[in-house]
Amino acid sequence: MTRRSRLALSALQYLLAYLLASGADIWTTLLALRAYGVHEGNSFLASPDGLALARSWIATGLGAAFLTALYLFGIAHAHDVEPHWLRRPRRSFLRFYVNPWRRLDRAPLHAIAYAQAFVALRGLAAANNWSLAENGPGPLGDLVGWCARQLGSMPGYTLAIGGVYLLLTLAVTPLAVATVRLAMEDLPRPSPRGDRARLAQG
Repeated sequence: MTRRSRLALSALQYLLAYLLASGADIWTTLLALRAYGVHEGNSFLASPDGLALARSWIATGLGAAFLTALYLFGIAHAHDVEPHWLRRPRRSFLRFYVNPWRRLDRAPLHAIAYAQAFVALRGLAAANNWSLAENGPGPLGDLVGWCARQLGSMPGYTLAIGGVYLLLTLAVTPLAVATVRLAMEDLPRPSPRGDRARLAQG
């Protein structure tokens, strides 16, 4: 199998995982909204009927394109990750940067972790929704509700979900490290083109 074929397979595998988790999130949201007192916490996706389904799938599709591209970037550049970041991956997040596609010696590891964490987030949301649908507790919704009361609907939702997402990013870091190592073994190192500058350390 060629390098391009392996990359395409990796992208397809991630996309499938993302769509399954996202579909479960949307489906369980519809189930949970039937329970008394439950409402959609994301005001952008809320509607008078409970959930703006078309808007939800559009947002999911845009997320799929962005996150699959991010994951593919991480896989394609796995060889660029410095070994010491694989030994201490969480410490690599202490050095902040904005552009996730920046050619840094830790960016591919972060790209994979960010993409995997979003799948975990949708899965966590689906579990929360399922619990609500069965008249059980909904801790994720409780957190969103508390933040919304303090800050307003959308700022509160962004803070709550963003905070959980960052924690999940750190939690899935061992999986991201394993994915990087697997990509390094499975994919041949790309041939350098010309006198390419060394990867930035900052």
